[in-house]
Amino acid sequence: MTQPDDPDRIPSQAELDAEDLAEIERSSRDRDQANLYPPRADDPGPAPVALSLHARVAFWGAAVAGLVSVVYGFVNLGLISDALRQRLLDGVIDDPRNASPQGQVDSLAGFFPPFMLIMIVVFLAVEYALLVAAVHHRSRNCRNFFLAAVVVNLLCIPIGIDLLFQYPEVWSAMVVISWIQFALLVVAAIFTVRRSVNQWLPESTRMRPTKMMRAR
Repeated sequence: MTQPDDPDRIPSQAELDAEDLAEIERSSRDRDQANLYPPRADDPGPAPVALSLHARVAFWGAAVAGLVSVVYGFVNLGLISDALRQRLLDGVIDDPRNASPQGQVDSLAGFFPPFMLIMIVVFLAVEYALLVAAVHHRSRNCRNFFLAAVVVNLLCIPIGIDLLFQYPEVWSAMVVISWIQFALLVVAAIFTVRRSVNQWLPESTRMRPTKMMRAR
């Protein structure tokens, strides 16, 4: 009599069908698992020089210019506040409809100069942290947040120049230094969107509506 574990035994058709069905189910399960948990990408190598070095050098230059503005602004804070106060008072006389209320002139002149100088430091700290994180963690999101912070900073710089340094009493070189900061931030942002950087960073993980519908 032939035993079930006999290697010479010929399996029945039902057993063959059961093995085929089990193989199909296993393949389907493995495929679903692979779709849910795709394999990690191969090591992309070191970060491109445009991101790890060139963008940092341009940002450091912008940071130096920004810190020069901060130091000069706080050293001459009284002068800048007085000049802004006089500008606001002149606006009350020349264009009362569009000027600030006269009772708020002193508070505005005392608040905005130190606030804007502090925000220069805050922007620089946030931008540097995001730039470093983009390199160390190979993060496209950090790079994109860096670009967003730079854009907001660039929009604020012309306003800061006008309110902080655009006065006859203030050293005229401060306007030039502020525009140098503006230009270097633009250069740093351009380096972070170079083609080599985009190829090195991982693909965007944005969830598209069609992909969400298919997942259901």
